[in-house]
Amino acid sequence: MTLEEVFCPYLPEKRTALITASQQRLPFEDLATYLQQQNAVFASFPIAVSELVENLQTIPFRGFHVVRDPRDLIVSAYFSHRYSHPIEPLPELEPHRKRLAAVSKEEGLFLEMEFSAPVLQDMGAWPYGHPDILEVKMEELTARPYEGFVRIFEFLGLLDEGESYSARRRIGLFVREMLNRASFRYRWLRWLRRPMSVPGELLLGRVWDHRFEKKARRRRGEEDPRSHYRKGQPGDWRNHFTEEHVAAFKEKFGDLVVRLGYEPDNDWGLIPREPVAQTPTAPR
Repeated sequence: MTLEEVFCPYLPEKRTALITASQQRLPFEDLATYLQQQNAVFASFPIAVSELVENLQTIPFRGFHVVRDPRDLIVSAYFSHRYSHPIEPLPELEPHRKRLAAVSKEEGLFLEMEFSAPVLQDMGAWPYGHPDILEVKMEELTARPYEGFVRIFEFLGLLDEGESYSARRRIGLFVREMLNRASFRYRWLRWLRRPMSVPGELLLGRVWDHRFEKKARRRRGEEDPRSHYRKGQPGDWRNHFTEEHVAAFKEKFGDLVVRLGYEPDNDWGLIPREPVAQTPTAPR
């Protein structure tokens, strides 16, 4: 596979096309053809927009879509955009970071609502309920990562459910994994890249390797505002929002948290209520 990285522009007015790593314009309507020409077996989009799904209907695919409480997203984006997020893939970030540095956190959160509004609008417009896309809440995935990733790999058809995990199979999987890693590290070895199903034991080991405590080098809930792995704690928005932020969020994004299943109604505030067990609904 010779697929290069493809980025979705951050601002909605620029979203008539994707941008490849070599700065080539890729119209949304050409996405399916591009993936077929590149013999792509896996594609990842950090910013999920409905146009991606609309233009993949001509080819068979399976995917998963991770949803996060948009209030936590605003707080996380504020700290990330203020301190740790790389500027290179997001040219709009540099002037935004300067604006954040010049104001208080309280004012910065209002600025972040404006800057990240396209992402939250995309969350509201996403085609929830698509039969080939598994919807996953980030809060559930981080709370039960082993169960969550087994479910994801099962849905994608990538979980090897064979009972035998012999030494011979271990060696074969190890060699294939090393070849795949080399193909990502060295572009001239991309021809070595092959899809591989993953035994549960290997999958859970990789989940363990990527746990928050190892990435951040501290326990979940211990905060480092300047780290990209800042806190890892859902519901942290209540530690940073004020009543004014709550009002501004509701005015700008309406009942988004209700439609995404994070609140039973739009009468929410800083005081916690009973959690709701609800999946996101289609945009309306």
